[in-house]
Parts: sequence; C-alpha cells; structure tokens
Amino acid sequence: MQPLVSIITINYNNAAGLQATVDSVIAQEFRDFEFVIIDGGSSDGSLAIIEENKSHFKHWVSEPDGGIFEAQNKGIAAANGEYLLFLNSGDCLNGTQALGDFVKAPQFKGDIIYGDYKYETGGKSYPDELTPLFFFKSSLPHQSTLFKSSVFEQMGNYDTSLRIAADRAFYIKCFLSNKFSFSHVPKALSFFDLSGVSNDPSFAAKKESEDTQVLKQYFGIYYEDYQTLMALNAALSAAKRNTPQGILKRIKRRLFK
Repeated sequence: MQPLVSIITINYNNAAGLQATVDSVIAQEFRDFEFVIIDGGSSDGSLAIIEENKSHFKHWVSEPDGGIFEAQNKGIAAANGEYLLFLNSGDCLNGTQALGDFVKAPQFKGDIIYGDYKYETGGKSYPDELTPLFFFKSSLPHQSTLFKSSVFEQMGNYDTSLRIAADRAFYIKCFLSNKFSFSHVPKALSFFDLSGVSNDPSFAAKKESEDTQVLKQYFGIYYEDYQTLMALNAALSAAKRNTPQGILKRIKRRLFK
C-alpha cells in the first residue's frame, strides 16, 4: 500500500542535526509515512546514527553526491509516497502531532500544500493566496511543504546547476505553469534550523546571484517591472512608517516588548 507521505531527509556531516530530525520523525503519532535518508558520505558520526535507526527507514544511502539538490533528487527517486516532504537534517517536525494535524486539516488538498514554521525565537506564517509578486519577493518553506509526487513527474526534478536557489526556482516554475493547485494549511508543521546554507552569511553573495538568475529566467521581460513595483512598495511602506500613526505604532510595539 502506498504511504501518504514520504519524508526525505538529506544530510552531510551534521550528526547532531540528523539525530534531532530523526527523533522528531519517529516520534510522530501519525504513522502513514515512510522515511528516506540520503547522506552524502558523512565522516562525522552520522553513519552511526543511521545504522542505529535504520529499522525506521524505508530507504537509506550514504555516498558522495553533488550537493543539496542532487541529494534531494535521489530522495525523489527513492520515494513511494503520494506526497513528498523535504525535512533536511537539523529541521524537525513541530511536536509529536505535527504531521497528523497537518494532513488532517480541512485545507489539506491539492498538489502543493504549504504550512508555516517556527524557529528558535519566533515563527513565520504564509498567505493563503499566492501571486507572482509573492514569488518575486520571497518563496515557500520546503520544510513545511508537501508536494504531490506527480508534480515531479510532470515538471522534472530540482535543477542541480543551482546550488542554493533550486527550490525557489522549482516553486516559481510550478506556480507560473498554472498546472497545479497550491493550498495553505495555517499550522506550523516544522521547526526550522536557521543555521542552514540559505541563511549562512558566507553564502549570501552566491544566494543573491542565483536568486537574480532565477527571477530573470522565469519573469523574463517583466523582471524590470517587478523590480520597479518592489521599489514603489518599499517607498510606500516607508512613507506609512513615518506618519504619526506609524510612529505611534512603533512606539507602542517597543513599549510592550
């Protein structure tokens, strides 16, 4: 019988993060899932964690790979679930009921189903309705998104020529294709590890370069128009902040912190 969810965890030399992720997954009360581990040939003790927990894994491998997205593509190839969740090492499910509460929510329907997440000092929520401007400004959280496996069958896998922005490119490609339905489940599915590559200051220049490349590729002749719209929105927000009401609001926020 096909499992509802394939949880795919990729890891490279992050034993502590891998242990936290594995612990959060195997503790789930909801059990209609399979667990896939793709390790990049770690040398830090990760393999020992995999060996200790291998009875919980539908599939696992530890071998060198070409990076994050080649590893995720390996996970896609190994997965059998109706939906795929990329919960990479260090990211955890947000409590023992997180997955069950998410898939049983009335909003759980469609092809690409995204939720919210928490992190050490707060959290992030996403809009119910998505627009091209949203994807020009931002992206969705892979650690809180379930993709129907058929999405990858139709669109192909992650672009491994991109080292950081391949997930953003994939979201944009799917959204602009108008082939898939996106649904928002307003629950914090995951606890996000902010120490990953996408938030590492040493990769900031590479991330900015790849993001620009992706946006130009998918927005094409409209790229400059969206840049202008972003600038106008920023100017409008700044103007609102400097009104008496905006200043008072900031003072109140600081007072009640």
